[in-house]
Amino acid sequence: RSDVWAALLPHMPMTAMIRTLAKMTAVGLLQPLGDAARFVMAKLMDRNGLKRSRVHPIALLSALKVYAQGHGERGKLAWSPVSQVTDALDEAFYLAFDAIEPTGKRWLVAIDVSGSMDAGHIAGIAGMTPRMVAAAMAMVTVRVEKQSHVVGFTAASGGYGGQWGGGTPGLTRIDITPTMRLDQVVRAMSALPMGGTDCAQPMLHATKERLAVDAFATYTDNET
Repeated sequence: RSDVWAALLPHMPMTAMIRTLAKMTAVGLLQPLGDAARFVMAKLMDRNGLKRSRVHPIALLSALKVYAQGHGERGKLAWSPVSQVTDALDEAFYLAFDAIEPTGKRWLVAIDVSGSMDAGHIAGIAGMTPRMVAAAMAMVTVRVEKQSHVVGFTAASGGYGGQWGGGTPGLTRIDITPTMRLDQVVRAMSALPMGGTDCAQPMLHATKERLAVDAFATYTDNET
């Protein structure tokens, strides 16, 4: 069966190749130091190819998490991840930001930083927590848009604010720069004192501070 996949690989569109990395590894086509693995690595790290294929960073993050765990979320398919392919998927995640077209708007991004953001999985994929995906989406805005401001839902000492009572709900700036890696953004979010996710706060904050905002984005695990 690996011969069939070997014949298909050079002709696969980018998205099809990404979706079938696990299968090609399971049948033995993708092996450390192998020609097929080198081909996949080169394609994943082709900045122009990713841009032409319009692969979103979240799609690559999802593929990375699934491939690295060595088994599917459903079914019996299992494989031994090839480290070079895993590294190439990680690099492709960052290269894919170039494929996103800016809106030219002024963005205020508000992120739920509560402890519940570390629980559960997005799309049923192990390791893809709400906090990680919120961090990745914030990175998309910061890297692509020239004007953006990112804040986290926090509260004054003495309570959590929001629906949980105590304290005063508010927002705290999250310093995210275009050069930061995903793990750095996740740590910056986790370091903030959590607060209730009062979804009116971004608009109230912009009004109070007289911020010229064209678009608001709120990322939360919908606990509120």
